[in-house]
Amino acid sequence: MSNGQPQVFDAAEFAAWTGGDAQALPTTFRGVTQDTRQVTPGCLYVALRGERFDGHDFVAQAFQKGAVAALVEKAWRAPEEAVGWPLIRVSDTRRALAEAARAWRLRQTARIVGITGSSGKTTVKEMTAALCSGGGPVCATRGNLNNEIGLPLSLLTLGAETVYGIFEVGTNHPGEIAALAEVLRPEIALISSIGCAHIEHFGSQEAIALEKGDLLRALPRSGAAVLCRETACFERLAACSAAPVVTASLVTREADYYGEPVDLSVGRMRVSERATGEQIELCCGLPGEHNASNLLLAFAAARTAGVPAAAAAEGLARMVLPGMRWAVSERGGVTVVNDAYNANPQSMRAVLSTFMQMPCGGRRIAVLGDMLELGAHAESLHRELGRVVAALAPDEVIGVGQDTSRYVADEAVKCGYPAVRVTCCADAAAAAAAMRGRVRTGDSVLLKASRGMRLEQVLDAWTL
Repeated sequence: MSNGQPQVFDAAEFAAWTGGDAQALPTTFRGVTQDTRQVTPGCLYVALRGERFDGHDFVAQAFQKGAVAALVEKAWRAPEEAVGWPLIRVSDTRRALAEAARAWRLRQTARIVGITGSSGKTTVKEMTAALCSGGGPVCATRGNLNNEIGLPLSLLTLGAETVYGIFEVGTNHPGEIAALAEVLRPEIALISSIGCAHIEHFGSQEAIALEKGDLLRALPRSGAAVLCRETACFERLAACSAAPVVTASLVTREADYYGEPVDLSVGRMRVSERATGEQIELCCGLPGEHNASNLLLAFAAARTAGVPAAAAAEGLARMVLPGMRWAVSERGGVTVVNDAYNANPQSMRAVLSTFMQMPCGGRRIAVLGDMLELGAHAESLHRELGRVVAALAPDEVIGVGQDTSRYVADEAVKCGYPAVRVTCCADAAAAAAAMRGRVRTGDSVLLKASRGMRLEQVLDAWTL
C-alpha cells in the first residue's frame, strides 16, 4: 500500500494556485510541510500562525534544513537577510494551503473517499485504505491528520499512480466539514457514526448529524453516500445526499451490505452483497460489534469504489492500525488493552462492552478517564456511562479525572455497583500508583479516556 509520498510540484504553478506573489522561486519543489522537524531537502515550508506559535519564526531554520521555498503571509515582517529568499507571499497561509490542495486534488485521477463520524473514523479509514489496497495503490490520511491543516497536507501527497485516496475529515466546531469538503471534493462519502463527541460546540446530536451531513452534501450526483442503516439520524443524513445512498447493516438483510457475525472476538463476519448475491468472509482482527460495523462500512465503500471483493479481503489482511487503538499487550502476566487514543460516550460504551466479553483468567479492571469537550452535557453523559459501568460490572474501576470521579463513580454506585470496588484518582500517575497494589497475574486492564487525559502514561509508570 503506497502512502503519502512527497510529490514534485511546479513552483510557479503552485504559487498561482495560492493566488500569491512569488519571488526568486526554484523551478520545482518536492513535498510540503508546516513542521521544521519534517523539512526534507527540496521541499516547500509553509509558515502557519497558531495559538501558541508562529511558523514565520522558523522560516530561516527551514531554509537551513534544506527547504527551497517558503509560503508566508504578506503581513510578516521579514528579517533583512530575507531579501533574496524564495518566497510565495499570500494574505492567509492556511487558506492558501487549502486552495493549493484543492487544485492539486482536482487534477488527480484517484477515486476519493471522504470519511467522517463521531467515533470510529480513523479505524474505518484504516480499514477502507487496507481493503482498497487490494485494488491498487492507495494514498490515505496519516494517523488522524484530518483538520484544516492535516487534510490539505495529506491531499498534497496524492500522486499520478494513486488509484484510491482515502481521507478522514474531522470537526470540533460547526462549519468546519463544509470547508474541508470543498477542498476534498469526495466522490464517495462515509459516515462512521453519529454520537456526542464535541457536543460542547454543537449543542445536540441532531446538530452533529447536520454538520457531518455537510460531507454528503459535497457529493456529486454520480457519487455515493455510505451509511449504516442503524446509525442515529439515518433519514436526516440520507436526505443530505444528492448521490445514491449505499446501506450497510448487521441487523437487516434489506441493506446493500449485510454482515452476519461469525466470531466477534476477532472481528470475523460473513458479508452478503445484495446487488450481486455474492458472499465473502472478512476478518479485521479487532473485537466487538462496533468494529464489525466499522468493517462493514469500509467494505461497502471499497466495493462502491470498484475494488473486487476477493482483492479487498486480501488487502484487509495487511492492515496495521495506529497506536493506542485496542492495542493488546502483556506485562508481567497482566493483559493490558490500551485504547487511550480518544473517547466519547459512544466509543466508551462499545469498548467497555467488548472488554467485558474478552476471555480473562483473573479480574477485569477498567481504568476510565474523563470524556472531554462535552460542555453542558458533561454531567449527564458521564452519569450515563456510570449506569453502563454498573450494568457491565467490571471487577474494579479506577476513575481518572474530575468528571469520572464525580459523576461516573457516583452514578455507578447509585445503581448498585459496590463502592469498595471504585478508586478515584486525579491523574494517570495516581492511577498507576493505585494499580500497583491491586493488579495480579491473570488480570486484564483496560485504559480508555479522551486524548487530553494522557491515560497511556499509566503504562509509563507501570511497575507492578
